[in-house]
Amino acid sequence: MRTCILWFRNNLRLGDNWPVMQAYMNYDLVIPVYIDAGSQHNQKWVNGPRGEFREAFLIDSLMELNAGLMTYDSELVFLRETQSVNTLQSLAMEVGAMAIIGPKEFTFNEVFQEETLKHWGKSKGIEIEFYNEKTLFLQRDLPFKLNDLPEVFSRFRGKMEKYAHVREAIEEADISPFDPDDFNITREKLIKSAVSQDKRTAVPFRGGYINAWEELDYYFWESEKVLEYKQTRNGLLGRGFSSKFSPFLSLGCLSARQVKSELKRFEEEVESNESTYWLFFELLWREYFQWIALKHGKHLFSRHGLKPENIIEQGFNKRAFEKWTSGNTGDGLVDSSMKELAQTGFMSNRSRQNVASFLVHDMGLDWRAGAAYFEQNLIDYDPASNYGNWLYIAGRGNDPRPFRKFNTKVQAERYDPKGEFVNTWS
Repeated sequence: MRTCILWFRNNLRLGDNWPVMQAYMNYDLVIPVYIDAGSQHNQKWVNGPRGEFREAFLIDSLMELNAGLMTYDSELVFLRETQSVNTLQSLAMEVGAMAIIGPKEFTFNEVFQEETLKHWGKSKGIEIEFYNEKTLFLQRDLPFKLNDLPEVFSRFRGKMEKYAHVREAIEEADISPFDPDDFNITREKLIKSAVSQDKRTAVPFRGGYINAWEELDYYFWESEKVLEYKQTRNGLLGRGFSSKFSPFLSLGCLSARQVKSELKRFEEEVESNESTYWLFFELLWREYFQWIALKHGKHLFSRHGLKPENIIEQGFNKRAFEKWTSGNTGDGLVDSSMKELAQTGFMSNRSRQNVASFLVHDMGLDWRAGAAYFEQNLIDYDPASNYGNWLYIAGRGNDPRPFRKFNTKVQAERYDPKGEFVNTWS
């Protein structure tokens, strides 16, 4: 019997999922596996485990994926191990797997895992394959070589809109049965998180691909709020000022192609306007950060970032950083935003820009500390987008300007003129 291990990473869905499709099309027995390696954020800056809201969203998403598999008499093997590669190697030898198939990732550590597995698989005669299900475009669809990827987003956007075509989302695979007990595989039990949602949260939903589609249906078809996206996207309060797709995209409960496909259908059946285009524009930003991460590798996480000149390491003011994380800087907009993050695992894009600018340019702290704190706590954490955006604000990334400094007093007057956001979270 041809046996394959299907390694789920940040692709926690069954539809529009090339690794899933390839595994079930080509192998008789497929063993679905998810390995939780625990906290990956830089402990130099932020101690402790993954934030409770991020943890809860992940568990919800895994439970929903497992429920989907169980409708086909299959089951997700959930493991908690710090070394994913070693765990997969041991499991493959234990079950006699002929292949390990998984989703292609774009950031340095994940790419290193892939290369390590491929090298090992070659020595053992085990096929190792990674398929890109994460981005709108495949690498071969790019109208330039990866090394020639533009360092400014506007140039990337122009070329992609002119020359590249978004592939259609694919259907759900035909899942075959699998019982872990047939192999005596020891696994962890998925236990629903007891964390409760704050009634003030802008993300009143749980993780999982079914919940993702419910949110997509709400934003497109039920409320049609996508038609106002360009005007409302800088909002601070409530559910509908932005799509809130990012938590689902980060874990792959929803694919970028699925969003684009549904957006296209909405534009054809309801209306196409500047706001519907702007949602695609934001998907392109997400796309850009993925390819930038693949191009620049470990530099995405270094102090100097994507700029060639080095920066002299300075002492780190931990006390000042803790004022920022706890929302006690004395700046109303910044403090309210940080309290929202601490109590919900989410903050708006506008808030993220403000608190990042304040940490880097007003407090003079290392941008990597802020990025690590976001990594620990955001339910929509994505390494490429998170570190790419922090570099952008710090002036070490893909921005022709030397840096992006926001005046938080002006920002409060413009985006919270009545003080509703600050009052809500003060």
